[in-house]
Amino acid sequence: MFTSLSFLVRWVLAMFVVFATYNATGYSYYHWVTESSAYDWPLKTFTGLALLTSYGVFAIAIWRSMGPVGVATTAAALTAMVWTLVDYGLLDLNHNNAVSTVISGLLATILAFGVSWSHIRTRLSGQVDSKDVNQY
Repeated sequence: MFTSLSFLVRWVLAMFVVFATYNATGYSYYHWVTESSAYDWPLKTFTGLALLTSYGVFAIAIWRSMGPVGVATTAAALTAMVWTLVDYGLLDLNHNNAVSTVISGLLATILAFGVSWSHIRTRLSGQVDSKDVNQY
């Protein structure tokens, strides 16, 4: 059973993957790899492959459930939401690193919606995908 907690778990996982890859604080995989030290390369490589695999899993799930039109529509809707928040003065993008943080949050939200979309569509419409039916 898909619940709001299920979506929240997916969203937190997507946030972790995106912000672990790059964030404005300087504590991210990008910053770790680009530092000048020449040690820990096996661990850096393993971590990079784990992040790449995570993005691959997200990408396949998103592409199968939403398709390119769904991804574009979701991105446009979330961008319009940010635009509205900025226009009403509820979000200020003039602070240091605010833009990169908002873009990372939008990406994570798109990932979370993408991996949850089949469940959300089923809950909204009551229709089940043919892939979801058990065949004996």
